[in-house]
Amino acid sequence: MKRTLLLCLTAVLLLSSGAAWAQESTVSGKVTSADDGSGLPGVNVVVKGTTDGTVTDAEGNFSLSAPSNGTLVFSFIGLQTQEISIGGRSSISVQMAQDVQQLTEVVVTALNIERDKASLGYATQQISGDNIRVAREQN
Repeated sequence: MKRTLLLCLTAVLLLSSGAAWAQESTVSGKVTSADDGSGLPGVNVVVKGTTDGTVTDAEGNFSLSAPSNGTLVFSFIGLQTQEISIGGRSSISVQMAQDVQQLTEVVVTALNIERDKASLGYATQQISGDNIRVAREQN
């Protein structure tokens, strides 16, 4: 009987210590550009493996509740996605660099509502990457 009670007590202690490691804490910080050090607004900051997250403000600051042993994922269109381990820290600063991979295709979708339904139509156009580079070089 004592042995069973000891095993149960040990199991409860192990489970409660695991919960202590996964405690939620508030993590805040600033996301800046690697190019000029300015704050980046609108960067997505998400706790990896969850849908919990936030977006940086106009100066690049963020604050969210996350497990102290979790990982934050920072992402923004045109910038390299970064995964940073929290490691018990309450403040994290991140510099994001440009993602130099080129787009192979861009899809633009538009909707135009006409009063005359007979004139409503749709059109598609495919543009190759070579055409985009030529247009960019001309500017």
